Amino acid sequence: MLKYFSALLMAQRIIIPSLLAALFIVIFSLHTLNRHFSFNSHAFDLGIHTQATYLYSQGLTPFSTLKHMLILADHFGLILLLISPLYKLFPDASTLLILQAIFVALSCIPIYAIAQDRLKNTLVSFLIALSYLTSQGIISAVNFDFHLATISVLPLSLILYFWYFKKWRMYWIILALSLTFKEDIPIFILGLGLFQIIKREIKLGLLTVIFALVSVYIIKFQIMPFLWAGASSAYLSASILPINQPLDLILLILTRPSIFTDQLFNSPIKMQTVDELYRSFDFLPVLSILSWLTVFPSLFLRFSSTYIQTWTNNFHHSANLIPFLAVSSIFALSKFNIPLRPVIILFIFFLFTGGLAPNGLVWGVIKNPIQDISHLQYIQKSLQTISSSASVSAQSPIIPHLANREQIFFFPEVFGAEYIVLDSSLSSYPMNPDSLKERIATFKKSNYWKIKLEDRSLIIFQRR
Repeated sequence: MLKYFSALLMAQRIIIPSLLAALFIVIFSLHTLNRHFSFNSHAFDLGIHTQATYLYSQGLTPFSTLKHMLILADHFGLILLLISPLYKLFPDASTLLILQAIFVALSCIPIYAIAQDRLKNTLVSFLIALSYLTSQGIISAVNFDFHLATISVLPLSLILYFWYFKKWRMYWIILALSLTFKEDIPIFILGLGLFQIIKREIKLGLLTVIFALVSVYIIKFQIMPFLWAGASSAYLSASILPINQPLDLILLILTRPSIFTDQLFNSPIKMQTVDELYRSFDFLPVLSILSWLTVFPSLFLRFSSTYIQTWTNNFHHSANLIPFLAVSSIFALSKFNIPLRPVIILFIFFLFTGGLAPNGLVWGVIKNPIQDISHLQYIQKSLQTISSSASVSAQSPIIPHLANREQIFFFPEVFGAEYIVLDSSLSSYPMNPDSLKERIATFKKSNYWKIKLEDRSLIIFQRR
């Protein structure tokens, strides 16, 4: 009888989160594919990663003509090389979108397992996993096409899982593999190592800290600068802080520690970001040192940037914080013996006023799983007339559909492109719609370009 209940408990630990993950694989896939095939995906970042993965799959140098640099010098995403054999079998941007949905949805399983083991409550564990998948950081990232930061939630959640359950061989394997996802992963590893030291896991913590520091040195200060001279200080020029090199940051910590709180809490936008992130987990992560050591260093680097878009939860910026917020909430619940009934009520309240709101992404996909894109089929049909070996300049929404080539440029950049592909009915970013129409009129009058194809609002120019 005891074996039966033990087996039943183990089964529900696997079945419940697996079903939840399967549901969200479908929801996230349908949402991103609907966006993509309705021409609402973009050059930055789906087009960039699609071209890079295509180049890897063909054994070519991963030089991004959209970024004008080797892609590894921008973000250290060797994971694209690892998934390129699969991409060669299914060479389309939609492959990356489906893989992202799988990576993100599966990452809830380790979170659920930790919650179930620590809290011994199936409902709370389920609510934490559901809150994780519908948090502002995850939903915004999935809504923003494809990015390395978004898919990195899987290795980060697995690192926490293997550390928590003391599966040391897999812990170190996943720790090493996580470095192929993005160059900022060591920031989270460093915070986890410090937390381990505080938890009196001295040897493990020291090794994890050393691993993180060595990784930063090798990737950020050796490999990436070798590929591009400015990589080691690429984002320092955008910092509000008075720093010219990374070592200045350490000096700043010692001489002006208050600058951290000044930068973290000096804007309503930043406060809203913190509020949205922590609200998904009933603000419980505030009670755990783990979140302070992993989440706040990342937020500080974002909040001290002059790029206001990094201050928000929009795009992909907050995705890799969510595994640590989820596990921090679990640790806070268990450490302080907080009554579960009010916690459950709050989780449900924040779910249905946040990620599960009637007008949100999840219910939107459930109500309308497949959008009618028949009115856009003329664009897809027209794009097929362009040779895959030709160089192309195109609008942002068109680029992901044409990125399987060595040279593709983000219009209004043209350079040596053989074709220019424009559609006035689609997003004209970074130009305004009137400027785009003026450029189309100019190309029509040019002696250097001829119209290869024109169908409704789509026009393809070919160099004479």
